[in-house]
Amino acid sequence: MDTMIGQRIKERRKELHITQTQIQEHCGISSGNLSGIETGRYLPSAVSLIELARILDCSVDWILTGESSNSKNLSFVDIKENDRKLLDYFHDMSEADQEDLLLIAEKFCPIAFKELFSEKRAGNVENSAMGHVFLILQFCPIEFF
Repeated sequence: MDTMIGQRIKERRKELHITQTQIQEHCGISSGNLSGIETGRYLPSAVSLIELARILDCSVDWILTGESSNSKNLSFVDIKENDRKLLDYFHDMSEADQEDLLLIAEKFCPIAFKELFSEKRAGNVENSAMGHVFLILQFCPIEFF
């Protein structure tokens, strides 16, 4: 089997601070299958590949080959430590709390959301929590503490 596919999935999951449990909940992949995929014992099904690409915010091409024809595989090395902490906190929140936080951010940062929705209409931004937070961080330099 191709162990590189599983390695890329595992590394990307850890890079985004996503647990195996979170992937299982969102993708419907059993714990044994996900572990087998990450260790190279199994290859993900086509449906699983699509779901993994969605939750890992990368392309199916990148999962399969390590290369991508688009720039969806962002390297987050340019994110400052406080930005990374905010993303970690955001990922640990319930979906309802994430939505509340986004509403608060929309109140304080209307420019970010105007830009986000225009990009979504153009099909340039993925509809993901990380996409929302990343855009907020780019357009809203408010210091709360």
